[in-house]
Amino acid sequence: MLIIQSLKKPWDSSEIFLLLIWLFAFVLGILGIVYSPLLFLLGILLITSTLLTWKFMIPILIFLPAILPFQPALNPSSDFDLASGRVVILFLASIAFFYVLYKKISWFCLSNTTIFILLFLAWSVFGSIVAVDQERFLRKILVYLSIFPIYFLLLTFLKKFNQWEKLFSFWSWSAFLVALIGLTQFASQFVLGREVFFKFWGKIIAPILYGSNAGEAIVSNPSWFVGTGSGDLLRAISTFPDPHMLAFYLGMSLPIQVALIVRRKSSKFFWLIPGVSLLTLLLTFSRGSYVGLAGVLLWLFLKLPKLSKFRSYAFKGALVGFIFIFSALFIAPLRERFVSILDVSEGSNLGRLEIWNDSFEVISKNPILGVGLGNYAFAVRPESKLREPIYAHNTYLDIASEEGLVGLSIWIIIVLPSLFPLFQNNCFSHQNFLKTAISLSVLWFSLHAFFETPLFSPQILPLFITLIAFGVFDTKGAMRSESD
Repeated sequence: MLIIQSLKKPWDSSEIFLLLIWLFAFVLGILGIVYSPLLFLLGILLITSTLLTWKFMIPILIFLPAILPFQPALNPSSDFDLASGRVVILFLASIAFFYVLYKKISWFCLSNTTIFILLFLAWSVFGSIVAVDQERFLRKILVYLSIFPIYFLLLTFLKKFNQWEKLFSFWSWSAFLVALIGLTQFASQFVLGREVFFKFWGKIIAPILYGSNAGEAIVSNPSWFVGTGSGDLLRAISTFPDPHMLAFYLGMSLPIQVALIVRRKSSKFFWLIPGVSLLTLLLTFSRGSYVGLAGVLLWLFLKLPKLSKFRSYAFKGALVGFIFIFSALFIAPLRERFVSILDVSEGSNLGRLEIWNDSFEVISKNPILGVGLGNYAFAVRPESKLREPIYAHNTYLDIASEEGLVGLSIWIIIVLPSLFPLFQNNCFSHQNFLKTAISLSVLWFSLHAFFETPLFSPQILPLFITLIAFGVFDTKGAMRSESD
């Protein structure tokens, strides 16, 4: 009788969700008995993951940015690699959909940034009408659609400042581990030799981290070495496919690491964390990251002396910077990379200028819609293969080439609000300190982006979107509510 009465009552979304899960488990159980026990085990794993995610969504999101640099690749087919982080984000988003319905909480943070992110995605999808190669377009748009949901996930579930602080704390320690791996890689060439490392990392580790197809393409067209006056040197890459993506990651991480140490007044020992990260970043020999570093240091040089409570930090920072620059002049490879930044006759700089000229031609012919996501390579070289690394070597030119000047304008509008804290007089107050550090991370990224394109990196893009999401987060309101 009780069962009949319960069936007559209207069911809420949570009960319907759980019913669907158990019906799915029942069907998988039958199929597993009939066809394959492995299918049954996969079903049990999926159900367990769903229930755990439902219960621990907030801790998972807090820890997610820390594990993105270590995500393995999946190979659902022989010619298709899929970053596991993209699958995780989509899985979390699907669970969050039912969770939001059940809890009746708001998932849409109405802000200019949110509106323009949705507009950017819609404009990217609209670009399919001009994409000649639809397969390339589909691959790229699926990257966007499987990564941008992290923005809504973070703003929906992380409502307290201390949750964001934990997220960046985990990120900071993860970046330290990533930097240690990169530093070990660089040192290994002097102990084991470059060839031994290249064989080990290229044949064993690369297929796990990047996928069998992408790993093969990366190994066959490596940017892992840099030419110096004394010969080739292995650059630090850590868990990333190339040194430039590692440099983007460490550039975003360094201001966070420093801010957490200063804000918490940690002991001097903890300065080893950003110290190792900075050293590893230098050993990527990524000149774009050096430009980002110069921009951040210039802002600090102009801002800190104006604030009496930070004058000691300004003096110490200037002293450390002077010692670093002076020391770098005696390290030939670093000196050569720094000097070559402004040398337009240098080989790679000359090549980059030619590539930029090609992208300007593409933009001039397709100024409004661009050529469609993923179609820049097809536009400049129609015979190019799918995985050939052909791009504009400039994030802004890549966006303008593939999504037109409209798409580029929307992207700039998305990023700009995250830089506003740098122009506030109270940017180093207790409430704004971490937000200012995040703004410096965005500044570093934005300057480095003039020389590389990380938009389709399954590690870099979700982390950058995390920074943008925190820029939207109401830090002051959250801190006031937590103190009440």
